[in-house]
Amino acid sequence: MSKKLVLIDGMAMIYRAYFALISRPLINKKGMNTSAVYGFVNSLIKILEEEKPDYIAVCFDTEKPTFRHTEYPEYKAQRMEIPSDMPWQIQKTKEVIKAFNIPLIEIHGYEADDVIGTLSHIAEKEGMTTYMVTPDKDFMQLVTKNILMYKPSRSQAGGMVKDVEIIDTEGVKKKFGVEPGSVIDVLGLMGDSSDNIPGIKGVGEKTAIALIQEYGSIENIYKNVDSISKPKLKEKIINDKDMAMLSRRLVT
Repeated sequence: MSKKLVLIDGMAMIYRAYFALISRPLINKKGMNTSAVYGFVNSLIKILEEEKPDYIAVCFDTEKPTFRHTEYPEYKAQRMEIPSDMPWQIQKTKEVIKAFNIPLIEIHGYEADDVIGTLSHIAEKEGMTTYMVTPDKDFMQLVTKNILMYKPSRSQAGGMVKDVEIIDTEGVKKKFGVEPGSVIDVLGLMGDSSDNIPGIKGVGEKTAIALIQEYGSIENIYKNVDSISKPKLKEKIINDKDMAMLSRRLVT
């Protein structure tokens, strides 16, 4: 039986915990919001007790710009400023992770997504099964037979709405209609508003999926662009070629 590695997307899980209790935040005796810390630790304990991983680490973004910001300064530029009661909770969560004696990994110039993706593929070569703990759909591009996405249970004001969801290759195909390796092509066409990635203007998820199902990749679309029968769609694709290619690189 293969060893089990669990990699947690730290910031995604902290924000998820914070906003799950936004209407009824947990306040300590000093008047400080502790929802993010509480929610993260609850999820961590659940993973440790139920999954019993052989190896585990928590990966974080850093405050330094990444290579994506260098190539496209507008990357994530639309994001709201971090809530004022979050910085101390992030720091406290990191202290808790270290108290659990769990490795905390962060590398300047890269996002937690990149670190998790790299470690997952290294682990796969070593014969391990990796569970990527995150609610972020972008991670579906990394799914293989031995790399799975672990979407934590969703809760509202303390009550569970949906149990943990393990997404395998079939789960990715159900969501995006394509194999995991083609998810970056779908995202490159449709863009991602949460990260301010443009994609092709006027091309949504359904159209992007249909195009990749037919042509297989963004490169093949442009090799066969004359075969696209819808004039307006063809025009959009031709006009936004640079953005499509840029967006594909940004989501990878």
